Amino acid sequence: MTINQIIYRAASAYPDALVMDYWDPVKEQPHENIRVGDMLAEFIANELYSTFKEDADGEQQLAESVSVVQSAADDLQAVAHALANINREREREAA
Repeated sequence: MTINQIIYRAASAYPDALVMDYWDPVKEQPHENIRVGDMLAEFIANELYSTFKEDADGEQQLAESVSVVQSAADDLQAVAHALANINREREREAA
């Protein structure tokens, strides 16, 4: 599996395929795009690129890509959960 295949698949699931706005398919590497400003799309392109290993077979590479994106999603979910609980924590402290 190539890095372009992985990026294309990730972009196909991302709103408006904005991951591609941070990806150069010819150079097969991420690039800056100050006009778009979607830092999550930029993060996805950079993270998939930085963890891609040319010498890994397709199955290993795909597993690594899934793992790094899932880890990032878990981290984002934890932050969202913490933020969502702010009011409940304040209410408990006030009681």
